[in-house]
Amino acid sequence: MSTLSVLLLCSNAFRVRHFSRILASCGFARVQVISDDCDGAQFPPALDELDLVICDSLHSLNAIPYLRRLCEHHGFFSMMECEALQAPIRWGLANFRVRSGKYCVGSYSELDTLQISALLLKALAIKRTVKGHARDDAPGAAGAGCANNDWVAELDVSQALEQRQIVPFFQPQVCMKTRRITGAEVLARWQHPHKGVLGPQFFLDLFDSPQGHRQLFDCLLQQGLALQRQLQGHASGDALMFSYNIEASQLSDPQFALRVLQQIDEAQVPTRQVTLEITERQALVLSMQCIENISVLVHSGVRLSLDDFGTGHSSIMRLADIPFGQLKLDSGFVANATGPKETRIIEAIVGMAGALHLELVAEGIETEKQRAHLQRLGVDAAQGFLFHKPMNAAALVRVLTLSRPPQRQLSQS
Repeated sequence: MSTLSVLLLCSNAFRVRHFSRILASCGFARVQVISDDCDGAQFPPALDELDLVICDSLHSLNAIPYLRRLCEHHGFFSMMECEALQAPIRWGLANFRVRSGKYCVGSYSELDTLQISALLLKALAIKRTVKGHARDDAPGAAGAGCANNDWVAELDVSQALEQRQIVPFFQPQVCMKTRRITGAEVLARWQHPHKGVLGPQFFLDLFDSPQGHRQLFDCLLQQGLALQRQLQGHASGDALMFSYNIEASQLSDPQFALRVLQQIDEAQVPTRQVTLEITERQALVLSMQCIENISVLVHSGVRLSLDDFGTGHSSIMRLADIPFGQLKLDSGFVANATGPKETRIIEAIVGMAGALHLELVAEGIETEKQRAHLQRLGVDAAQGFLFHKPMNAAALVRVLTLSRPPQRQLSQS
């Protein structure tokens, strides 16, 4: 894995020659160039594997469907792009990338050899990381090296629950100002005895029922609370907030609030350290039972978070309907956060969150440019690969230990 297989989309002969020299100087010989006529280009590309797609100059509309097919056909690869690309092209690239789980190593402004070489080496490092380990925790990636999850349907998922093969992974959330870890989102993984750690795309659909939602949530809540209890004496864990995902439909369960509070009480964890992230894959019906559950939870100190704000059913109306304490910006929106329109929208959301006394968290931050931009706009907290990948409990404890501030030495009188 010491080289890259590169696809260069470039319609300018001079730029092609320049890129060829840079790629050769980095030792990357497996390169295919596609010029302006993407409609007549070979598909799939004549490469054994695809590690990096460079979008330099695209003057034909045929390039857009070609890139879509690339993202749909191939597994994980990285992308880099020229900042001079027209805005609609960059918008399309960003959305193709986010929805297909590809990684952006960055963009370049000019044919700067040092800048482009640095991005190429970053792409090589990404390749080594992804292909050297199961990519089950990548955003939107296929993960674990399996082409599909048909085989999973044949397995006994209930047995996986009973044997504690469904385990929590934790993705830390950090304060934008201090970079200190303030909490973690609890995510489901399947510690399969033969397949290794599997991401949710391999099994989550099997829990898509009222009973399944309850079983999965209870399993993760119990294990997550146990870790929170363990961290009570930890200098960095005393005030750590854990966020647990729930489907909006679970709030219609008559026993939901009482069951959650009972588990929190048994674990001896303060309710103020528990956040429930509400995901609305289907619109939440604010029934009498739902209102009761929300009232009991919030009154008891549990915080509610509106997940994926700005997408699906997560709308401004929800902020008026439900007493949320946190908003989470969707990762797809964050990916384009530096665009002019997105910047103005985020500025408005920051102002609204501040006026409503809501913490604003950005998900899916992958680059320093995104982080710096969102911090300037006033976003409170963030999570993403730039800071930490999802990790198991032992790894989280190690990270917290390493991030613990040094204790002050008491002076001798």
